[in-house]
Amino acid sequence: MKTGLLFLLLFLAAPLPAAQPAPGLPDYGPDRPLPLPEVMQDHLDNGLELWLLRRPGLPLLSLRLAVRGGTASDPPKRRGISELLADTLASGTRTHDARQIAESLQALGAELEASAGDDGITLAVTGLSEHADSMLDLLAEVVTRPTFPESEVKLAVANKLQALKASENDPDFMTDRVFYRVLFGNHPYRFSHADEAVVKGVTAEALRRLHRRRFQPGRTLLVMVGDLPVQQMRRLAEHAFGGWKAEPEPMAEVPEAPLIPVTTRLQLVNRKGSVQSTLRAGRPLPPASHPDYPALMVANTIFGGSFGSRLTRNIREEKGYTYSPRSSIARLARGGWFSVQASVRNEVTAATLVEIFYELDRLATTEPEEEELRRAQRYLKGIFLLRNETPSSLAATLAAYWLKGLGVKDLRAYVPRIEAVTAGQVKQVAAEYLASRRQAVVITGDRAAVREQLVPFAPLEEATP
Repeated sequence: MKTGLLFLLLFLAAPLPAAQPAPGLPDYGPDRPLPLPEVMQDHLDNGLELWLLRRPGLPLLSLRLAVRGGTASDPPKRRGISELLADTLASGTRTHDARQIAESLQALGAELEASAGDDGITLAVTGLSEHADSMLDLLAEVVTRPTFPESEVKLAVANKLQALKASENDPDFMTDRVFYRVLFGNHPYRFSHADEAVVKGVTAEALRRLHRRRFQPGRTLLVMVGDLPVQQMRRLAEHAFGGWKAEPEPMAEVPEAPLIPVTTRLQLVNRKGSVQSTLRAGRPLPPASHPDYPALMVANTIFGGSFGSRLTRNIREEKGYTYSPRSSIARLARGGWFSVQASVRNEVTAATLVEIFYELDRLATTEPEEEELRRAQRYLKGIFLLRNETPSSLAATLAAYWLKGLGVKDLRAYVPRIEAVTAGQVKQVAAEYLASRRQAVVITGDRAAVREQLVPFAPLEEATP
């Protein structure tokens, strides 16, 4: 990262004493909108959607191919198989094995990554724009003609099992499993980590069948951002993907997620001998397209979503309960969630929960001061610009927006929508979504050390990951 950008990121993350510069300094300049040229939106005859954007300057090209249908679309008894599908896509095709694919990428100076999320599977390739045709051809080969060799699948399964084994006693791993189960009940967004039995049952043939059903051009977006004319991008996309044939494989739609937790009874997960407690509080939120999100993002930033937030000042700076408390918002196609996280010493477990609830209810009952509101808005706008500065990061954002059911217009509207949020709207969404009585709470820690502290928060249940 450039030195100037690093300084700006640290500046935005720090608590600011005022919404105006220090005396004697000039006023802040006007906020700059995201420098987003016109995105060419098109599609191939087979239904593959194209979002093409020229970014001159650096001779780079970033590709993102997103396929709708991720872990939330997995069969209920095979939840998590999408992760192994993503892990093995580049393990072999009809004409190249895994080593040859890796060597081809190395020769191009490019990298290929694949990942599975709740709403879809994404593949990313970045390299020099002069190799655009070769990168697209290789991406198309991996996407449309993978073979999932038996040996590579067995290796991926073994690696996944080892990773699960290593995580079994990790407090975050344990807490996540209970937290998302409490938030979403039987909805597929409850998924956080694959079960060992599911991973052991994954075979090469199962991945081949899933690929045929899931990977269809009519459910796919190709994003291209870089130093090429958009018409040339389209010709290259047509050459690489135009022959990809659609098959009649309907995919069940993921239902809309619930808006209230399964229970607001405090869940205690026993981790015998732990010297600290891992706290999680939160609740489900509406789908990503809901109009409350700009105000929710500002409210979250004020509460715990930045280093200068109220929560950080309270339980880190003033009380010293924890090093890095934080809150976050996840936006998905069919729902979302709000989450507060903190790891604290055993003896202050209950006290920390009291302060979390206090800060949530303070935001839900009183409007933030204008200075605090503007500071949060400046932070969100600045981070947004930084995160979308490079072709690779912008391509990733566009693909993520599409998977969430959002469009280019939503990306353009982000900064104006954040700027338009009022103090009254922050209070309103905080009362609707962030009040303490609406939150589910999961605490992972030593039951013998913390249970008595938590009695005042009854009803309390003991849970297992």
